[in-house]
Amino acid sequence: MNEPLRSYDVIIVGGGISGLTASAYLSQYGYQTILFEQQDIFGGLVNSFDYKGFHLDGGIRSIESSGVVKPLIRDLGLNIDLIRSHVTLGIKDQVIPLSDQSNLEDYQKLLISLFPNDEKDILKIFKRIQQILKYMDILYGIDNPMIVDFKKNPGYVTKTLIPWLFKFLPTLTKIDQLNVPVEKYLKKYTKNQALIDMIAQHFFKDTPAFFALGYFSIYFDYHYPRGGTGKLPLALENYIKEHGGILQPNTKIVSLDLETKTVTDHQGNQYAYHKLIWAADMNRFYQAININQIKAFKLKNKINRRMELLKNKTGAESVLSVYALVNLSPSYFKEKSSEHFFYTPKGEGLNHLSLPKAPTMASLLPSLKQFLDLNTYEISIPVLRDESLAPIGKTALIISILLDYETISYIDQKGYYKAFKTFIESYFVDILSDSIYPNLKDYVIETFSSTPLTFNKRVGTTDGAIFGWSYTNKVMPAVHKMSNITKSIQTGLPDIYQAGQWTFSPAGVPISIITGKLAADSIKKHLKKNQSTHHV
Repeated sequence: MNEPLRSYDVIIVGGGISGLTASAYLSQYGYQTILFEQQDIFGGLVNSFDYKGFHLDGGIRSIESSGVVKPLIRDLGLNIDLIRSHVTLGIKDQVIPLSDQSNLEDYQKLLISLFPNDEKDILKIFKRIQQILKYMDILYGIDNPMIVDFKKNPGYVTKTLIPWLFKFLPTLTKIDQLNVPVEKYLKKYTKNQALIDMIAQHFFKDTPAFFALGYFSIYFDYHYPRGGTGKLPLALENYIKEHGGILQPNTKIVSLDLETKTVTDHQGNQYAYHKLIWAADMNRFYQAININQIKAFKLKNKINRRMELLKNKTGAESVLSVYALVNLSPSYFKEKSSEHFFYTPKGEGLNHLSLPKAPTMASLLPSLKQFLDLNTYEISIPVLRDESLAPIGKTALIISILLDYETISYIDQKGYYKAFKTFIESYFVDILSDSIYPNLKDYVIETFSSTPLTFNKRVGTTDGAIFGWSYTNKVMPAVHKMSNITKSIQTGLPDIYQAGQWTFSPAGVPISIITGKLAADSIKKHLKKNQSTHHV
């Protein structure tokens, strides 16, 4: 039998970082909240897991604070030890650290050594990068005002915020002028496609120049919760429970009735809300709305227009990852790089090479090998951040490249998904064994992998996306100007807000936190505690 209808001040759908953030603040504010997550664990794309004595990250590898994550931890008093996650960058046999802006000169010299005929072009590019980094310093130069509690920090407004605004507002205009694809932008300075690829090929397709070239500043801001990235959602979970919030995993919301203000889960149980925050996949939100029961013409028309806008909109590329457990000491890898390593084995660049739709593994293999040979690999080594994350004398590598969902979905439809995974697990190791980690393959204990299909099935995101909407969409179905971020949480539907990676572009952990907090604060303004309902 279905349980009787239960009523809450706020229902939150989606237990990723945005949903957890919204739930944490609303629980702190004293409202009756319940957070539904369709999976058995919370955190979404921020998660860790244990496997044969190794502690591994299943989603993001590092967390950039961006003036958001650290203030959140401080504001809520979360029990997290956030440590620096150092980044190194390598091309062929050259590896340099990216610890601070002084290392940019090393990177410039590296590129000049690889492309000596393009030295003038490289110098021009780096002059622009230096300027963009100044914009980044302003953008993320203070604790984000949308996270800071002004009452707890009385001097923040006059001493920090107001002086910062005088720099920030004119900087926004300059940032908007850099909202062109990075490849197109770099072609203003060089015609060498290989050089462009070395700078830009590990970013998503059509990433804006400001974000891509300014990302060097974000590298300097990479952090890692001691014990794994999963410590962040776990700390938020504990905070919510301590403040009376309800967390309900393994529950998928399948239907939403706007007129009765109820949601229905996969088992037929109904829950009533005063306010609702959708912090999950945006397509699934509109699929859940029972539009036939809506009598108001304007409301139905608004939903239909939004659904039409979302048609054929794609998520950004996802990630193909190989996990390699190896019988080598962490010291071996520490001599080569830091714990977060971007490595390109060859200097030719992908030059827009992509994987074709091949009906068999054999027909895909030549293109696949070339695609992998020329790619850039993001290598995360958790044990170099925290020695407790692997058995003594052993190391785990998480080796990743960008890959679109359409390609892997086609491979799955043709029936050679398992063969594909078996091949890439071996070939990833071979590439690194023949380059930066000589004879690595001789020490491999075990490998396994995850693909965009994994993210789609596990987290439920459109196209298995890890970054929200693709930059290739001609019309972005989300707010994408920093000056308009406060509008990103508005759905235009009565008493319903949105939060998370689909609400603002580009999106990551800081944006998920900001939108979760914005939604919670907006609800706080509209709900009065003395009108609070009590769940049955």
